[in-house]
Amino acid sequence: MNPIMRQLKSIGGSLEYLFSRLTLISGYLSGWVIFALMVLVTVGVTARRVFGHALIFGDEYSAYMMVFCVFMGGAYTLQQDAHIRVDVLAIRLNERLRISLRFITSCLSLIYGAVLTWKAGWLVLYYKDIGHEALSVLETPTWIPAVAMPIGLAFLSIQMVVCIVEDLRFLLRGNSIDS
Repeated sequence: MNPIMRQLKSIGGSLEYLFSRLTLISGYLSGWVIFALMVLVTVGVTARRVFGHALIFGDEYSAYMMVFCVFMGGAYTLQQDAHIRVDVLAIRLNERLRISLRFITSCLSLIYGAVLTWKAGWLVLYYKDIGHEALSVLETPTWIPAVAMPIGLAFLSIQMVVCIVEDLRFLLRGNSIDS
């Protein structure tokens, strides 16, 4: 292997490791936010039942936390191969054809994810520019919770690139994916 290819392979491995770590961090962060969401809802229900007063921010912030978990946890779910899929036909295909099909759908998903990331980023900037606030007592600037959308979608798109590279390696090598 020539020195340039060796350097590219080293950079690629480092980037793959970095993306893997970012995805892991976003997944664990989503898990902790789910825990905080559970605590917030429990405190809100307890306050309403015991003291007769609800938390004024409970519903609003629990919705923001749910959005955060969905968007920031997507890449981790992909990394763990835990997305729900209907594979009635795919399981009947041989491994090479199945991976080829997954490669094609992953490339299409990457394009879709990149467009969504761009549009979500634009939406956050739009919310910030117009000073949009939630219609609630706290009047939270909506760009703050919305920032989880482009960040989470970017992480998902990056993780999709990692999956595409893994599938491409398999297709070019021709080995079993487990080896």
